[in-house]
Amino acid sequence: MNYKAAFAHPIPLRFINKSCYTNSVGLKYIHINPCPRGKIHIQQRSLSMRFIMKGATEKNTCYADKPDEDYFFFDEASGFAMILDGVTRDRENGIYPNPSPACRACNAFAEAAQAVLLNKSDASPIARLKAAAYAGNEAVALANEGFSSPFLPGTVGVLTLFSENKLYYAYIGDSNGILISNGTMSYFTEPQTAEVHRHRKEFTSDEIRTVICNNPSHPCGYGVWNGRPSSAEFLRVGELPLSVGDKVFLCTDGVDPFLASLPAEAVAAMDADAFLSRAMAYLRPEGHMDDRTAVVISTFE
Repeated sequence: MNYKAAFAHPIPLRFINKSCYTNSVGLKYIHINPCPRGKIHIQQRSLSMRFIMKGATEKNTCYADKPDEDYFFFDEASGFAMILDGVTRDRENGIYPNPSPACRACNAFAEAAQAVLLNKSDASPIARLKAAAYAGNEAVALANEGFSSPFLPGTVGVLTLFSENKLYYAYIGDSNGILISNGTMSYFTEPQTAEVHRHRKEFTSDEIRTVICNNPSHPCGYGVWNGRPSSAEFLRVGELPLSVGDKVFLCTDGVDPFLASLPAEAVAAMDADAFLSRAMAYLRPEGHMDDRTAVVISTFE
């Protein structure tokens, strides 16, 4: 979430009890099971439709001391994938907070959400996603206990489950969920910060962070998993049918400049490796790049 002074931009990459590898083009991949460095590990599901999941992240070019605050995780065996984008903090006396409060919030959310979604359950996919989001937000609340600033550390993101040839999703904030089907690119998420961006000159950073954030009664309200119960008002869930050959892209908003640089049909035509390598390598002609992270889920028989 890059919101001028209000959000310098979030994005956390933290791997919890998982193995991170780098492939031949330098992209970082997370895998549930170890595999030789330089190889892409692929798991397959024993359903009528199977999935290959790949992910990558790239640190921001803002400051050398600002860590990559994005997070991504996937588990093909359970059909679960997610990306998280931690809300950037202010610099203190010219130094970025270390350890990063945004990373701490992301890790807390991710660990709790994974505990829910990696456990077997008879609940519906949407119910499981909601439970994961609520558990993650509660974990962030615990991580924020004793935090003195009203601007609480938090994260936004997209959680997905793939089951019975359907995509189930839950999200909050301004990360992107994209479905590529029959060569057509469509978003199944909407950026919740759109209104506050349009009216940003009307508010101070403090107002945006502490009055508008997680305020469902404000016309520019938007959601962040920062431990506040009111974030539940901004949780959006849904489901979409999938066909063999479809692809799903989950992207933090740091990938937005890359997506905007190409026509939709060009993005839709990319396979997972091409999309990840080009999205991570992309640099604006002018200005810095935020952390950027993406997971690509490809379907096949």
